[in-house]
Amino acid sequence: MKLLLLEDDVALNKIIKQLLEQQNYVVENFLDGYSALDKIIHSSYDIYILDINVPGFDGLQMLEFIRNQHQSLPVIIISAFSDIDNIKKAYDLGCNDYLKKPFTIEELLVRIRYLIKQRYPTQSTSTVILFGNGFGFDVEKQQLLKAGHEITLTYKEKLLLALLIQHLNQTVSIQTIREYVWDGKELEAVSIRSIIFKLQQKLSNGMIVNVRSVGYKLISMQY
Repeated sequence: MKLLLLEDDVALNKIIKQLLEQQNYVVENFLDGYSALDKIIHSSYDIYILDINVPGFDGLQMLEFIRNQHQSLPVIIISAFSDIDNIKKAYDLGCNDYLKKPFTIEELLVRIRYLIKQRYPTQSTSTVILFGNGFGFDVEKQQLLKAGHEITLTYKEKLLLALLIQHLNQTVSIQTIREYVWDGKELEAVSIRSIIFKLQQKLSNGMIVNVRSVGYKLISMQY
């Protein structure tokens, strides 16, 4: 699960990032709206956590930009502003949650987990998405499971599998993979093929399909 954090308080930014990473989230953190916007343009994220009062583009301007690009991606606003005008504007612009400072990290985690459950609905309280042949992916812990046992993944393999799980049975373009796994960096096609091959070795034959000249698809074999 890849998160973007925008918070200009250096100490709070660092604490949130560290504690979220301890929960197996991938966190890219920024102190100002200019650098965060540049990253958003070239990369993809699962959840955005935005402070309002930051240098450059503020959190509400960032929220508006995100909603113009992505209607459904979860956005949490964190702010010391507790007045109804800011809260109303944030929800009018499309935020999913508004967390007033000061807050505990556990409260933030509860809200993140709730948004994950909304985005990846399962038939139980588990965050594990089953996709056949005994395989499952825990979207919260970012773990690949086989019959309940964890299969070790590298950092980029986790990102790639998380992305494919988001679009299960749908083709994910090469461009989307590059933006999500490599933050939009230019790279040789062999780099993508290499990580696809390594991930294929950890799954059943035929689960990851190459859609020629378009991208890749993770096929669910869950019946």
